[in-house]
Formats: sequence, structure tokens, C-alpha cells
Amino acid sequence: MRRKLKESTTEASNAAAGEVTVPHDPTNEQVIIAAACVDVETRNFLIDRVSPDAMLAEEHRVIWHGIRELKYRNLDFDLATLQRIAGDKVNVKYLADLIKARPRLPENLKFHLDALFWDRQRAVAVTGPIAALVQAIRNPREAPERIRALARAVAQSFDGHGSSFLIDMEEVVREAVANLHERLDGFAIYPFGIEGLDMFIQNGARRMIPGAFPGGITVVTGTPGSGKSTSVAHMALGIGRQERRVLYGAWEVQAAMTLEIMACISLGWKRSDLYDVEGGDAATKNQFLTRERIVEMEERMHAISKYIRFLRNPFRRRTGQKVSNATNLDIVQEHIADSGCEVFIGDLWFRCLKDTSPDEEQEALFRQQAMCEEMGVHAILVQQQRSKDIEQRADKRPTREGIKGSGAWTEVADNIIGVHRPALWKRVPDDYLEMFILKQRFGKWPLGIEFKWDANRGSIEGGADIDYEQPGEGSDMDTKIMNTVKGKR
Repeated sequence: MRRKLKESTTEASNAAAGEVTVPHDPTNEQVIIAAACVDVETRNFLIDRVSPDAMLAEEHRVIWHGIRELKYRNLDFDLATLQRIAGDKVNVKYLADLIKARPRLPENLKFHLDALFWDRQRAVAVTGPIAALVQAIRNPREAPERIRALARAVAQSFDGHGSSFLIDMEEVVREAVANLHERLDGFAIYPFGIEGLDMFIQNGARRMIPGAFPGGITVVTGTPGSGKSTSVAHMALGIGRQERRVLYGAWEVQAAMTLEIMACISLGWKRSDLYDVEGGDAATKNQFLTRERIVEMEERMHAISKYIRFLRNPFRRRTGQKVSNATNLDIVQEHIADSGCEVFIGDLWFRCLKDTSPDEEQEALFRQQAMCEEMGVHAILVQQQRSKDIEQRADKRPTREGIKGSGAWTEVADNIIGVHRPALWKRVPDDYLEMFILKQRFGKWPLGIEFKWDANRGSIEGGADIDYEQPGEGSDMDTKIMNTVKGKR
């Protein structure tokens, strides 16, 4: 099948400037797209190797972007779904004709794949080192050393043509403009589902911007018993209510118990009521639970499980196999893909690591960050504060510096939320819980929030602001904390 396609960005821009153009045969792109459409294993293989900007024809680039998006959302390929995901930019009739013309896998797929990468590298060379060399040669004041270096770079640019990660700038512009349109239409905010965390209750403005957005990472930190897992359970429920799919790695509190906690929160039940029994002869009989309440609990659990799935802890169970951080993260990535989730929760995330040394943990966190960006998934990673650090400080509130482990926790995080229960550390009523926004890449921080808290029901309500005072330079260990609260209760 041959047809005239829209000229690639590289050719159009170069031709307009009177420079070298890079003609290419779109047949290679057609073969790759058709092969991906007719065979799921081949599609997965190609998606992992071919980025959208490897397609020089704009029409093919849009189609390939849509095909990749189907995989990341765990959706089966069909033309109607593809058009819904990619919009009117995809010419469905053209794609249907292409599949009809190439209904089977070609035996020479590798040849076309290599040719595709070669065409892409030629275009990269023209817009990169060749364009820079021509510009330098035209400049009479350019240093000879610079021109010689660029000449060497031209030759080097044709090596390793299958592994370029340079991004087509037209693709970047399109993505940025699409993001702006999403914000205009109100689709670029991704709430956590806890009202007082998402919004300033006093004026209704957004507190978390943009929130649990695709490709980002939120770190939730605190001491044991501070309310981290309960807070994250609220987030999972809130995100599920938005009909966003959640994969919950409940590796500290097991899946069945986590689901029970979420169901109790959703129903407003006291968790203690599920365990309370009378003394004496009736010691085995729970006075709250009835068959009707068990049915109600089961129905609520089924409603929750429509959008929230759990990932069993598969780590430290296998024997006779070589295990590493990389292989364990491969398991995480595989299950994120299989679940089709939009948000992944790791509680506690570090339990997926075989090697928790600072360098290895840092590399694993960078891998998790790249995984989120590639798959368009937001990760909520739960991590402890260093106990010794907390014990030595007069102020027990969580800090960025107090996060246990590598400094990469702070680097990869787009949001850091510290959870604190004052009643753990001093004699005060256990009826309020604090959250501290210790980092927010795209919004205001630091921020403090005080919630009404019922430990028995796991309820988190309200969201009053707490005033902050930033520590000055030269502060001692006790006062050099991220946030110091003034005017408490």
C-alpha cells in the first residue's frame, strides 16, 4: 500500500529554510504499524523499541502514539478504541486499509525495523550535527576547533542509530499544547480524594497542583503509627471514586486487612466493632456483626474492588533464582501493565528491594520514576521516617531530611506529604492528625493542614491551615526542621 503522506517536520522545516532535506520511504513505517496491529506479541515487542518520534510521517506518528497508549492503559487493540484514545487526528480509514493490505506478519520485519531507525538517524543528523556544522562554517568568527569537533560529531551521529533518545521538538510542542488545552478544559487536576488535602477549605482554591498526575511520584512519610497507611487508604478510596484504577501494593498491611479498613472507612464503621465480643459464655459472639452487616460489608468491598486491585507481595519468596532490585522492579512494572492502573501504591515500597544500600536504592528509585513517566502512571510510595532522627529531635514532626534511606527519595518525589499524630508523642487528645506538604514541584509549599481524626473509624475530615515559620540558617539540630508550627491548639 502506497500513498502520499504529509511531509515530515524535518523535511518541511529544512526545505523552508533552503537546507538539506531527508527523503524517506514511509513503507517501513507502514510495515511496523501494520505488524503491531495484527499481532499482540509483536505489538508489545515493537512498542518497547520504537518511540512515536521514530516515525517521520506525522500521520504515522499520531497512530503510533495511540497504539502505545492502548498498551499502557491495558486496552485491547481495535480501531474504535484507538480513535477514542487518540482523537480525530487518527485517520481510521487509512489504518483499516493498511491492515487490510498487510494482514499477516512480514518475514522481513527486522529489515524494516532497521531501515526505520536508519531513516530516523539520518533526520537526527541533519537537524543536529550537520545543521550545526553548516552554521559554524558560515560563521567567519567560529573557532577552527569548534568546526573540527562538529565535523567529528557528524560521523559519530550515525553510530548506534537504533538507540537515539533525542525528542522531535514538534512532538514536544504538540504535547505541551495538549496539556494547556487539558488545563483549559479542567482535566489537568488529579485530586487525591481527601478534600482538605486537595483544597484550601477556607477559599476553595487548589492546594495540591496538579495532584496525583500521570507520570509523577508522591512520597508519603511518617513514623510507625502516624497514620500513613490510613491516609493512603483514604487516597485510594478517593482516587477510586474518580473512576481511576488503582493497583495497591499492600506490603505492610496485608491486602484483606487493607480492604477491610477501606470498607470500614467508606461505611463509617468503627474497626473495633468488628472485633468486640462479650465476656463469659458469649465470648465467641460479636455483638456488632450480623449476617446483614457482613453482606453490606461484602457489597462495599465489591464496589471498592471495581477500581482498586491489590498486588500480593511477591518478594523474598522465590528460591533458586537470582534476585536483584532490577528483577523485582520488572515484576512491579509487569503487574502495573497487566492491571491497567492509573495510580500505583507501594506500602511500604522499599520492601520490593533486594539491596537497600544507598546507591542501589537510589538507582531503584530512578528506575521507578522512569517507569511512571513511560507508563503514564502516578506512584504513591510510602516510606518511614528515621526513628533515631525523630527520637533525638524535640519536634517530632516529619521532615524531608528525616526520610529513611537514600536522598533520592527527595529528588524523585513531585510531592512529599508528611503524616503526624501528635498523640503518639505527647499527652493530648488523639482526635487530630496533621499533614505537612514538604514538597510540591508545581505548587506552593511548605504547607500544614490539621484534620479532625478518629483513629477507630479511620476518619480524616476538615483541613484547617497551620501557619509556618521557615528555619533560618545556622539553626541547631532541634530547630532545623522543615516546618515549625506556630499557635498550635
